[in-house]
Amino acid sequence: MNLQTTIPLSSIYTREEDFSTDLAENLDELKVGSFEDPETESNVGTRRADIVAIGEDGTLVVENQFGKADWDHWGRLEAYARLKKADVAVLVAEDFEDLMIVTCRLRDEDSTIDWYLIQAQANSHKELSFHHVVGPAIDIQIEKRVEGGYSEFWAPIRDGEFGELFAGRQVPISNEGWICKTIRNISVCLFITNQRCYIQVYFQGKDRLERRDTIMALFPESNYPYEYNDSPKQIRVQFPVLDKGRKDRDDWDEIREKLVDMGTDIYNKINESEA
Repeated sequence: MNLQTTIPLSSIYTREEDFSTDLAENLDELKVGSFEDPETESNVGTRRADIVAIGEDGTLVVENQFGKADWDHWGRLEAYARLKKADVAVLVAEDFEDLMIVTCRLRDEDSTIDWYLIQAQANSHKELSFHHVVGPAIDIQIEKRVEGGYSEFWAPIRDGEFGELFAGRQVPISNEGWICKTIRNISVCLFITNQRCYIQVYFQGKDRLERRDTIMALFPESNYPYEYNDSPKQIRVQFPVLDKGRKDRDDWDEIREKLVDMGTDIYNKINESEA
């Protein structure tokens, strides 16, 4: 693709929100990890993050803007990333000032979050390309992920010993309470605490209440005990699995099997439905 002649993003998109929508549909182009079912204009307190997605590499938060990145967007990204407990945070813009580049590099050195500045360019054919201006170095990424070690509980599940659905990258101890698999803006998450384990299903998007009601019709309470566990920011349903948890080390294999079996069953019913 010839990018010698570039045009501003504002000549392609009427609003930054339109750019967010297009970007959300092409997250792989950012090359920052594996993420699914992105939500645009995702609620974060009283504000909205441009894009939030969940996937094999955890939680991704993206802020994007036309022209040169400003400190207002950088500040939003920092706040949203921390409130969403993000694993990857990305600011996409057409240009960046030197001080912001230095700041992002420092964040990558002292944070458990992977921080990126990504330049978006468009050529005269309205074709886009993305270039990493700042991103965590490989040795920094490895150091951050190894620091504190990985979760011993989730390791066999992530290695695929209990099936492929929830297999993936190892879970850092700092984030070992849950793992998720997302489909069509619905996240099926396996949770473990010290005393118990359960499945929690999150519904995202503007129509999340209606979708929850439609999906929950697939799960008669006589066969699937559950309770609504909504908060002001989230629509979610909790399915109890066992009154055993991290402290019950002798029962870990049973806990893993029960969690994965129920999580897979719930995921497959949602996947096979048209909701």
